[in-house]
Amino acid sequence: MPFQSGFTTASDKLKKPRIIPAETRKLFLETMFVLIIAEMADALCGVIDAMYVGKFLGSDAMAAHGVSAPVFTFLCIFSYLLAAGIQHSSSIAISKGQFREANGFFNIAVLAVLALSVVFTAVGLTAPSWTATMLGSGGGDINLLAGQYLRGIAPGTAPLLLFLILVPILQIEGKWGLIHAGSIVMAVSDIALDYINIHYIHGGMFGMGMATSISYTLGLAVFLFYFADKDRRFRLRPNDIRGLSLPKFFAEGLPAGVRMVARMLSLVIINLLTINMAGAVAMAAIAIQRNISTVVISAVVGLCGAVLTLTSASYGKGDSEGIEDALRLGYRHSFGVVAIFATLLFFLASPIVSLYIPRADSSFSLAVKAVRWLAVSMPLLAWNWSFGSYLHGIGRISLSTGLFILGELIVQSFTATALGFAWGADGIFASFAVSQAIILLVLILYRPIFLVPLPKKKPE
Repeated sequence: MPFQSGFTTASDKLKKPRIIPAETRKLFLETMFVLIIAEMADALCGVIDAMYVGKFLGSDAMAAHGVSAPVFTFLCIFSYLLAAGIQHSSSIAISKGQFREANGFFNIAVLAVLALSVVFTAVGLTAPSWTATMLGSGGGDINLLAGQYLRGIAPGTAPLLLFLILVPILQIEGKWGLIHAGSIVMAVSDIALDYINIHYIHGGMFGMGMATSISYTLGLAVFLFYFADKDRRFRLRPNDIRGLSLPKFFAEGLPAGVRMVARMLSLVIINLLTINMAGAVAMAAIAIQRNISTVVISAVVGLCGAVLTLTSASYGKGDSEGIEDALRLGYRHSFGVVAIFATLLFFLASPIVSLYIPRADSSFSLAVKAVRWLAVSMPLLAWNWSFGSYLHGIGRISLSTGLFILGELIVQSFTATALGFAWGADGIFASFAVSQAIILLVLILYRPIFLVPLPKKKPE
């Protein structure tokens, strides 16, 4: 499909790939693995919670933990919206030497998080049972246990949101050591506090939630050492917000926020389908699969974060070759690094599930199936999300958002419903991979629609 003279497309260039510079490959891998480690350490808190819950508090508590999963997605909607806005807008501003503007975007995010945290914390403390019901808990013991857990994590709302928006700031500043240190402190403290809760305090699901809240607070405390650096580019200076386009900033992060909303709705729909079609045993299996997915999908999130970072920086400089390189590296590692994670997960599914529940448990075999279907979906998910991150990086926000909603909400919900009616729990598990395959097929069959002109490289 021809474009205006002087424009090429990433898809067209893929037919005649050039050698990607070693420096670009190195930067991409560094960014990707830093984000993977940060995401995994973050997800490890939830994994440890679930392991303790499954082993010591029983299957109903495990199901309640799974029902509560969308609340983390709900909280992350706002932090990811803001973090994506920072990552995109600040990267472009810094590449142009506009440091005051970059700092203004950071201050917008901080003020927004503080305001939103007040609302979220109040809801978690005053209406946990109602929240659990809205998440699809149904009622009875599962609703009660989910409410206790939600009340425990409510005080950690502000630390969680601040922790997540500081990750792209530290990444832009090259403070990899602080990212690692904060993530490790958070994970280690969560392990220790979960152990104390189970064996000494006996605080049940409320204690598990409080352990998570405290661990996020400790991880955030490490990140705050960044502000002791006199040469830092980002400062708490609200006056830098003046003159900035707030709608534009939030529009930059909108795809991430909308994606999280779509994902949250999808999780709630899966909750309702699973409980009504297959019962609490299948819900416990889904809970384990979701919990494991927070760690293994960290590879996908890290990959897409690297695509977005390099694409945004290259787009700001008008470097079409840099944009192309970012997309090609995203595609390459979808079936490289991510495929390695997926293969290990597929073959180690049984021993991994045994860390959560005994092999004799009625939900064990279902959980193994669910985890293996997750592994099959990972490379497909990485490919689709990489393309979405590329579109976001070059400013095609509406197209990026539309693709995600199509995949994570519409296609996922439709396939889960259709396959669930046909094959029960097995069909719901298979829908994770089938929905991603459908989206990839759409991208292949309707390729001309997604060809996007890239800018000329500016003369040096």
